[in-house]
Amino acid sequence: MDESITVERVRHALVVGRLDADGAAVLLAANLPPKRDRTYVVVGASARDAMTRIDPWVAADLADEARGDLCVVAPGFGSMGGNGALPPAKLLADRLGVEVTAPDGEPVALDDGSLFVPGQSCGWVSFRPDGRRTRIGARLPAPWWQDGLPDPAEHLVHVPAGLWLRRPGAEPRDGDRLLTQAPDPDRMYVVLGAPGEPPPASESVVEVLRELPDESRDRAVLACYGFGGGELIREVAGALGAPVRVAHGVPSGDGLVQVDGEGAVRWRPFAVESVYRDDGPPVLDRWLAPGTLAMVEPGSYRLAEGWRADVVPRGLVVRPDAVHLDEAVTAAEPGPTADVVFAAERAVPPEVIAAFDRLVRELPDAARENLRIVPVGDASVLADVEAADRIERVAERPAPSRVTGAPQLVAPPKGAVMVTPDGRILPVAPILAAPARPAAKNDVRSRPADFPDIASVLPPARPASSAPVQQQIQLPEVLQPNPAPPAPPRPPASTWPTPPIPQAAPAPQTVQAPHAPQAAAQAQQAAPAQPAMPGSAQQAPRAVQAPAAHAPLWGHPRSAPAGGQPPWIGQLDTRPAPPAPAEAEPVWPTETQAAAEERKAEAAAQPDAVEDGAAQPESGAVAETEPTEDRAAEPSRSIPATTSSRDFRAVASASAVPPPAPAAAKEAAPVGALPATVASTTKSAAEPATKSITGLLPKRDLPAVQAVEVPEDARSTPEQRRAMRAALGSRYDVATRAVTRLLSERPGMRFASEDRAALLAELAVVRVFADDPTGEYDADFYVCLADGLRRLPTVRTVVVRGIPANTAVRPESVLRLPTPVVAAPATGTEPVGPAEALIWTTTGRRLDGLLDEPTAESEVSHRGDVVLSGHTKLRVLAVESDRILLAEDGTARDAALTRLRAAAAARADIANRPATSRWFGPLPAA
Repeated sequence: MDESITVERVRHALVVGRLDADGAAVLLAANLPPKRDRTYVVVGASARDAMTRIDPWVAADLADEARGDLCVVAPGFGSMGGNGALPPAKLLADRLGVEVTAPDGEPVALDDGSLFVPGQSCGWVSFRPDGRRTRIGARLPAPWWQDGLPDPAEHLVHVPAGLWLRRPGAEPRDGDRLLTQAPDPDRMYVVLGAPGEPPPASESVVEVLRELPDESRDRAVLACYGFGGGELIREVAGALGAPVRVAHGVPSGDGLVQVDGEGAVRWRPFAVESVYRDDGPPVLDRWLAPGTLAMVEPGSYRLAEGWRADVVPRGLVVRPDAVHLDEAVTAAEPGPTADVVFAAERAVPPEVIAAFDRLVRELPDAARENLRIVPVGDASVLADVEAADRIERVAERPAPSRVTGAPQLVAPPKGAVMVTPDGRILPVAPILAAPARPAAKNDVRSRPADFPDIASVLPPARPASSAPVQQQIQLPEVLQPNPAPPAPPRPPASTWPTPPIPQAAPAPQTVQAPHAPQAAAQAQQAAPAQPAMPGSAQQAPRAVQAPAAHAPLWGHPRSAPAGGQPPWIGQLDTRPAPPAPAEAEPVWPTETQAAAEERKAEAAAQPDAVEDGAAQPESGAVAETEPTEDRAAEPSRSIPATTSSRDFRAVASASAVPPPAPAAAKEAAPVGALPATVASTTKSAAEPATKSITGLLPKRDLPAVQAVEVPEDARSTPEQRRAMRAALGSRYDVATRAVTRLLSERPGMRFASEDRAALLAELAVVRVFADDPTGEYDADFYVCLADGLRRLPTVRTVVVRGIPANTAVRPESVLRLPTPVVAAPATGTEPVGPAEALIWTTTGRRLDGLLDEPTAESEVSHRGDVVLSGHTKLRVLAVESDRILLAEDGTARDAALTRLRAAAAARADIANRPATSRWFGPLPAA
């Protein structure tokens, strides 16, 4: 061994060679990122021969200095010898007994510290002492999308950002910037073509995309290099039968850039990505804000009062709010110039000219240097702008279409109308009409020649502001519609059959609130005073229902209602309410005269159904405190949020469940044993019914959609994951960034999974659920969620959830969670509610690494939250005054109870603090 060859540590890596002569190796080692599971070994030019023959002195020094597996950065260290000799990396792995990763080619260092092996080789190869050889790919560290990429070919090469597809027989571009561009950890680009050459055929693009795994194909981003590519992208989308995501530029160190015919960088487009379909215009998905303008809607910014600047692929479109340009103008392909399309039919106000000049001054330098102003309409109105020398006369383009109050061929709306911010006059009723009553469509094919123009008799439309405004106006007599005939009455709504009355059981123990005055105040809030409704004096009083013992754990610890009250304390009665007289109906601003007549006719046809519902017993509030057999959730909790308050009575009457008989309720629990929240509502039957459902609705939010329970052994399929990604949209993209970071920090999770695409998708679902567990998700989401939770590590700890103060459970009863819920660590200092459920879990799933740290000091970190999976069984070990102690069924009782009592003692002071809206929900059924 040459004595001048040494093994020295440079930051996180080792350098083999002569430090005075191998400066490039020292610089490369200094820029490599740290790796917890392996050590980088950079071989200088002076030591390549010694490393190739595995010099024993060099191997001994590496064994002393290295920790864990090795990654040797030396040209061809993972390649077979010219005479069939084994790769040096395999020989080193056998000698040191560790895994050795080496390049099968010439490695290139990128700006972000990653390494790339260009060419037709295998890239990076890993050798283990047992003889196994694993192909990693061309990039190290490997991004999530590297697995499953097609092999390099004559027309397809690997670049750090993804794949580069060109025409067969194209000249190689060894010095192109794409070969040294650092990869994007979130996106895999498929770059098409090159400047100055024909683009590839659409069949070649479709073939490459179909070779990708499902996850990579769905998230691949096409980038046209040196050409627009609009028609090519539409052909690809049509052949695939699926939307295609397109980048409006090629990747570079500063983001996406547009180049000219020779490949020189010209400017950075504002439109970043769009989604193309074969049957419609592209939809902008990601963009950059132009200057410091305020956004009024996605991709559109306020330039001046009544004027806006829209982000489009070619640049910007400046237009009045009431003017919409043709698709040929707005969806034109981007190019080397930053186009600003200015739509002006008449003189432009001075304040708009000043705002436009300010916008141009705020543009990036490259955009200003390549600026081109394209007027649509009269170009002379732009003579006063500062950048008048950039105005270009182009071929005649389609004239802008102004949206007026009444198009010439559209019949006038009937009933109440409104003026939208962009000047359109629309009927009010069809916009918010009830789903059960579709509005009649106007015949827009013809209108009388002598019919007056609405725009000539209505006041001028106001310019739009940042907040939409709906203005009610009165039509002239010539446009007043004739009243529509009343609709035939509907048959009475049917009710559900009465469920069987459960057998009487011993009265459960009730958890009491820590302070009686607070509980009384909460009860008073839960049952507000209700004014009498006309026609309801003969009604019996309606008792406010107590929290059902069989209700599922509600929502997320961060999304409970303020004051610690679950949504079903003081919940609306779901029995059919008697309709008010026609003259007492509220005047809805969204009704037409025909709709009002129809409602009056329906109200007159409903007394029979109301009388049937009024004869039902009234003791449902008492019976609800008793644990019963599993049954469906109350229909009133699953009413969609889009149901209007006018139709709520009909929905409630069709889905109301009659409560148990009074006798069964008395056997289950006496009134004296009820909590104050419920007992205070069971008063004399002589009191009149207080408030109508319609009057309560505007002050309450309708219940959220219930979670979907999936089988315990359900497994997600590629079709379900694909449907879930489409449903989540941008939330899925945000979640995958956190998952990618987690997998880079915990490589064991990545290598333990055979299907990397399924791993990424299912963990992304867990992240979305942790951020918003009360969102509306379908069955595909919950199947992927169950699979994703199985991939997370378990935790043995005590967690806590807030529960209502009057929760009634029996010791030794077993509760089953139908769907996953999130709990807080018991070691936290935040109050969770008027009462607590402390749970000892051994199968809970940790969320640390998936959730972000709080951005403000006042925010509480939720990285310690734990998810309790669906179908988890919890046994009630003890019931205290303001606390229930539970443990997963099957765990050692004494050990679990000891830990739970220790956690309860540590939280003794916390439980008496005022309840917050975090970590709260009732317990499920026994």
